[in-house]
Amino acid sequence: MSVVTRIRDVISGDSDVRTVTRVGTLATLTVATILVAIPLYWMVATSLKTSVQIGVFPPYLVPPTPTIDPFINALQTGPWVQWFLNTVVISGGSTILVLALATPAAYVLGRREFPARKPLYVLFIGILMIPAQILLIPMYTLFSRIGLINTRIGLIVAYSAFFLGFVVFLLHSFFTNLPDNVEDAAHIGGVPEWRTFLRVILPMAKPGIATAAIFVFVFTWNEFLFALTFLQTQELYTISVGLQQFQGLRGTVVYNQLFAMSTLATLPLLIGFALFSEQFIKGMAGLNLK
Repeated sequence: MSVVTRIRDVISGDSDVRTVTRVGTLATLTVATILVAIPLYWMVATSLKTSVQIGVFPPYLVPPTPTIDPFINALQTGPWVQWFLNTVVISGGSTILVLALATPAAYVLGRREFPARKPLYVLFIGILMIPAQILLIPMYTLFSRIGLINTRIGLIVAYSAFFLGFVVFLLHSFFTNLPDNVEDAAHIGGVPEWRTFLRVILPMAKPGIATAAIFVFVFTWNEFLFALTFLQTQELYTISVGLQQFQGLRGTVVYNQLFAMSTLATLPLLIGFALFSEQFIKGMAGLNLK
């Protein structure tokens, strides 16, 4: 067998491997997309059905006579506009507070040498290993003593404490992988440390910060346990807690209204992700979680 033939066989073999890998990846992504899309479609389809159509067996895959009555009736069950605003304030406030604390902490831990660097990083990693349910009772006891129970600020602080370690871990890896030459050039030019961080580092870390912001916002938007425990008056409820309104007597649930409000609650997340998906993808691609 000639050398040219052997090279051709090797190249052909590599091409076949790449083709199989691409087909396998495409098939996996297709299956994952279908598994995610089916519950979303069923939620929207059920929200457009009447109570009679929901009880039909076999179920309608497509509503025969779509109606928006479940949306109208659901909006009359509680102050949903207020609950929506509460959720926006709490999720937005938690995201801003976490990023304000975690971003400079991750920058220092990732790009500066000092004696307590490794112990502090291990401490933040250790926070990730503590289940949120274990922290619920101690945090409730502490917050009740300082007057933060049944307040939006209290829930924002609770979410921030819970998510701080994760965001530090996420951004630490991103800051570690940033190139040093631009920062070194700024130092040589006499630019102060704080200005270098604001004008040079933060713009370069924008994809990583956007990724962390999306994670925090989505989590706090959907969180139920802490919101149910810390918020005790109906006016302060978030959307996730307000969905309990559709739980009827003896365990009955008004499914079309429940899914109607779930659809409305999901829309802001889908719109937000569509707007920031490019930054999210860049951020995930730039991470090197070793």
